[in-house]
Amino acid sequence: MAWYSARTFYRWLTWEDRPFEERVVLFRASSLDEAIELAERESAEYAREGDHEVLDMVQAYRISDMISDGDEEMGAGTEVFSKLHALDLPANAFLDRYDSGPAHTQTSE
Repeated sequence: MAWYSARTFYRWLTWEDRPFEERVVLFRASSLDEAIELAERESAEYAREGDHEVLDMVQAYRISDMISDGDEEMGAGTEVFSKLHALDLPANAFLDRYDSGPAHTQTSE
């Protein structure tokens, strides 16, 4: 069993402007395929509870073998997701692709 992170995507149906949401969640699984299956099940449950539409993409990432084998523990600074983008863009243009406007934020006490 290893740790995997999975990135899933949603559309909120009950907010006026119907924002998109990205989530990254952790799973223990015996393979990448199993981690994706677990993420698909969890995302369907999350969407039902929150009245969201699940978008058709899951990106999974196996977290370091050292952590998976128990030699280290996950904690601050553990990489849980990474994706390389092979784009011929200046840095600011790349970042502009991900700055999709105002984010919906919530603060809790």
